[in-house]
Amino acid sequence: MTAPTLEVVADADALTTALVSRIVAACHHAVATHGRFVVALAGGRTPLAAYRSLAERSDLPWERVVVTWGDERWVPRDDPDRNERAARAALLDHVPIPPDQVLGWPDAADPAACARAHATVLAGSLGDPPRFDLVILGLGADAHTASLFPGTGAVQAGGLTTVVRPAGGGVRLSLTAAALGNADEVLVVVSGADKREALQRTLRADEPPDALPLTALHPAGRFVILVDEAAAGESSGPADGVGVER
Repeated sequence: MTAPTLEVVADADALTTALVSRIVAACHHAVATHGRFVVALAGGRTPLAAYRSLAERSDLPWERVVVTWGDERWVPRDDPDRNERAARAALLDHVPIPPDQVLGWPDAADPAACARAHATVLAGSLGDPPRFDLVILGLGADAHTASLFPGTGAVQAGGLTTVVRPAGGGVRLSLTAAALGNADEVLVVVSGADKREALQRTLRADEPPDALPLTALHPAGRFVILVDEAAAGESSGPADGVGVER
């Protein structure tokens, strides 16, 4: 794993504030530098407050924003568990982003076809391989990130997208470790004491990548893990090469 910077904030509210600040800064920098902001959003509950906060801002050039997701569940488009549906309800339905700049995982006959179709769309719209300005990720209590689940071999997948079948059931679709790392900034957002052990293990990075999928990423740019005190616990104490900011 490329050594990250660990940024520790007080609580979930501070985490939301910090996440919003980083998204806004990355957006303005990207638009000023090359005319558009390409972001891969994270699913899950942790970033939703930040998405709702962004929906209230009038200072972002939404017409220059391109959005996709690092992963998705293989469920119907209107399923409440779908990452895209949650992000639309919190953010995208409330801002003037052009519909063709929202690159959701497409409908398809089966998961493999969906993964292939999404890879084609990303390569056609964002370059091959796609380059992101910002990739936002989470970290599960089992140490999964995006839908790269431990023990599934997903971290070994090549190309841009992969189909993942976690041990707990269901089918997931995910950008590969290589695709997720091809970004100016990879920002991992971790909240809550239930994530503490997974965070500690990931920072130690002394297990194989298949057990700790985040360690399979080698970001091309900045690599920041943004955590609250509940997730950091006593351990933010850095593993080899990990910088800590409080």
